Amino acid sequence: MQEKTWPGHYSPRDIEILESIPQWLAENGYSQAALARLSRIGESTMSQIMNGTYTSPPGNLLVQVEFAMSNKDKADGLVVPTVSTSVLRLAETACDMARANRNFSVLSGYVGTGKTFGIRHYAATYPNTYLFEANPTMTAQSLIRLFARRIAKYEHGSAADKFDAVVSCLKGTNGLIIMDEAETLTGKQLHTIRRLRDIAGVGVVLSGTEHLSGIIRPEHGVLDQIRSRVGFWPETVYRISGPDCAALTQAAFGAEEVREDVVERLYAYCKGSARMLVEGLIAAVKKFRKERDLDVLLVDSVAKKALNLQSIA
Repeated sequence: MQEKTWPGHYSPRDIEILESIPQWLAENGYSQAALARLSRIGESTMSQIMNGTYTSPPGNLLVQVEFAMSNKDKADGLVVPTVSTSVLRLAETACDMARANRNFSVLSGYVGTGKTFGIRHYAATYPNTYLFEANPTMTAQSLIRLFARRIAKYEHGSAADKFDAVVSCLKGTNGLIIMDEAETLTGKQLHTIRRLRDIAGVGVVLSGTEHLSGIIRPEHGVLDQIRSRVGFWPETVYRISGPDCAALTQAAFGAEEVREDVVERLYAYCKGSARMLVEGLIAAVKKFRKERDLDVLLVDSVAKKALNLQSIA
């Protein structure tokens, strides 16, 4: 058989990924269309890339394909394996920017959009990353104790001793601190984190609900020293996108062909919430489906009977 010739703007790494796709499809029973949906790539774009007619370098898109293939079987007990949604990629960018520039990133979004999943995935993937969850009962001293215990493995001495131990442990390490539920932090706690960042030279990600931006944004306010150190601050995430919904749904049902009208109906019911989609709708459909076809009638029935959602049929 004659070896396929690829365009010159396809890199060796692009070609390596492309040549692995047919075998992966055969071994896993996926169609090319299903893999495209799982990768958040349009079917026509996927076809052009596979046929060698895509006119731009396909590297970034093929990274998404490779991620989708490698994570297909890594469900780890979850309803859906890890999917490279727009929110997960935004969380990764926030973390990468804070680490590289040793400053602050602010990641804000509505509940259920996948922020926490994104930062947890990053923390589990990249070493020297410390993820903490803030809560309203925290004080500046309890925050320092938490940092000392988790980062420096240090539990004795004064608050100043603990702070110095954390600085000593982090300095020169290119570390990253991620604070989830950051909208619950007070000014004193945020200033403690700022001082740690300034002295230790590490990056910090503040992740929280839409209220987080309102706390930090005012210029010349009490948190101006935080705001002036923010190097990455995207718009608040209000919802997952339609392609995100399609990718999560395809991941949940594996190689099974998922019709477009089913994805659209699930997206309408979840109202842009990844949590409602995955932990509510998809989980309920899997539980109560039995031998029924995966169609909009099934989705409507499960939404009404299992989740008490108002019909949108």
